[in-house]
This record gives sequence, structure tokens and C-alpha cells, in this order.
Amino acid sequence: MISESDSIKNCSMKKPDFVLQEVIVKNTRLWIADSDASYADAFREYVNLKKSYLFQVRMCTRKEQLREALSEEEIEILLISATWYEDLKDSIRNECVILLSEGGLPKELHRYPAVYKYQSVENILREIMYYYSDQEEEEEYCTGVLKDNKVIGVYAPSGGIRKNKFAITLGQILAEERNVLYLNLEECSGLSELMGGNHWNLSDLIYYLRQKKSSFLYRLNSMVQKLDRMDYIPSCESYTDFVQITTEEWQRLLYLIRTQSTYDVLILDLGILAGHSVDLLRQLTGLYVPAEQDLISQGRFRQWQRYMQVSDAMDVLEKVQRLELPGSPEGPCGEEDLFMLPQQELGCYIRGLLQE
Repeated sequence: MISESDSIKNCSMKKPDFVLQEVIVKNTRLWIADSDASYADAFREYVNLKKSYLFQVRMCTRKEQLREALSEEEIEILLISATWYEDLKDSIRNECVILLSEGGLPKELHRYPAVYKYQSVENILREIMYYYSDQEEEEEYCTGVLKDNKVIGVYAPSGGIRKNKFAITLGQILAEERNVLYLNLEECSGLSELMGGNHWNLSDLIYYLRQKKSSFLYRLNSMVQKLDRMDYIPSCESYTDFVQITTEEWQRLLYLIRTQSTYDVLILDLGILAGHSVDLLRQLTGLYVPAEQDLISQGRFRQWQRYMQVSDAMDVLEKVQRLELPGSPEGPCGEEDLFMLPQQELGCYIRGLLQE
């Protein structure tokens, strides 16, 4: 058994057998071209301050200025006003071009990626990262370097909403001081009903990973949603998609996140299949197992223990910390209830657990 302090401070994640790309994160050159100088300047200032580890933004507010830049500068992403594109398309070379639209686009421009101008900068950035990561690129393979970040699993052989509440609350509390990413690895989580639907989810990220493109970090960031300060990627919607994801793909996903992102902690909310994958469990720094007191739940835990033993996974059992959680087993009724979990009885319990 290990304590929380051990699970946070010590990192024992085994390096996977496959060889992965190591990406040195640099500032991608993103130019915004629009005649609205106040809009372009506000966009540039926000991104350079908030997302400087990914983008370095420059701006053009006159067409001639952009023509000159296109002939002299290396531009990786060009976010250009849709009304400018026709006049400047002959000057554009190999840039990733994304149209900045104020509404409907002319029919001849429908084939180009576009983002709506009057929405939050965060949403615009998600769409930019999605389109940029979708470019055809060759991937160079070499050994990635693990950072000093942690992977904490939460699993209950008996299932139940308590496990989800614990994992989400733990993530939110840790996110008060660290960069935290929550991933739900359940076959049927139902969390989209609480957290809101999204076009992109964990299945889409795994599909992108299978394409072996080099812009993984941009695709990851394009899918990230927020619950207060905690980041999360919406869980798989399709059971069929989920069961087709291999253990090696889960390992590869964790490895890429750990080597390329800025996350300090990953919270894995494990379902039955993931909770029985010994190779995946060996990637964890620590494993919390909320325990119910009824005989069936106790029996399921002992059966899972025996499975770990016969699978020669005593190292996994050494990471386990069983917990008797306080409070009601009833689940939250809406997203606003999820925000309140850190201030409720369970949140107080977790804060005490982290101080032990």
C-alpha cells in the first residue's frame, strides 16, 4: 500500500516498449490579417500572453503589409479575413490558411477551413489547433523524455458514482495549484450528459494518434475542455470505439501527454476494462480504490485482487490505497453540482487525504 504523499512525490511510470517522437515545443508563427486593428491587436495580445508556449502572434492590418510579409517572412499559420483572401491568394504559398469569417462565406470559399470571428479567443484557438494538426506531416521517430509529472488512477471493481465523484473532485482540488488533465477511461461514462456534449472526444484523439502525425500537442489542446481550473477531454461516446482501443494505444497516449504537454498531473478515471489491464495499470504513479462496505462490493474487490495476483501484478497492488469515502452515493444532477464538489464533504475529505 502507498500513501498519497508517496503517489504524488514519486514517479514510477514504466517507459513503454514502443519508440515515440520527441517534439521540442517551439512557438508556432501565427499571423492574423484583418483590417480591424483593435480586434487583431487584442487577439495578438491575448494569445501571446496566455498561449505563448504554443504560438507567437504577429498582425497585419493592411493588404500591402501582408503581401510584403508573405514574400519575406516564414508564416506557419495564416488567419486571414475572408474578405481579403481572393485579393491575396496568389501571394500565399505553403502556409496553413484559415479564414476568419464574420458569418456566411461565399460558395467558392466553402472548401477552406474557417473560424467565426466573433466568439471567444479560446474557441478560435481550439479550431486553429485542430485545423493545423490535421495537416499532412511526416513524423520523425526518436525516444521521448518523460517529465516529472504524475499519473493517478481511480478505480473501483464495484463501479458506482462515488468513484467518479472522487476522481473529478480530486482533479479539481489538485488543479488549484497544478496543471491537471482528467481522462475518463470508462466504457460508458455518461459524463457528457453532465459536462455538455462536444464534437470531439477521446475516441477522436486516439484516431488522430493512429495517423502518426507530428502535431499531437495541437490536436490535444484543440479538444481540451475546462471544469473550473481542471482540464478534461470528453470521454468516448461509443462503446464499440472504446473497446477497439488497445492497451498499447492508451500507453502511447499517456506517453505523448507526459512528454509533450505542460500537465503536472493526469487523473485516470478507470472503468472495468482499463482496471483489468495490467500493462496500463503499471503506468500509474498511484491507484486509489474507493471501497463500498456491502458484501458484493467487497467480494468484487477481492476477486480483482486475485486477478492481479495470478497476473503476476503484485507491483500494481503495491500502488493501491483503499478508501472509505464519506457522504451520499447520489451523483450530481448537473454541471453546476460538479463545480461545488470541492467545497462539500468529499472535498474536505480529499484535502485531508492530500495532507497526510
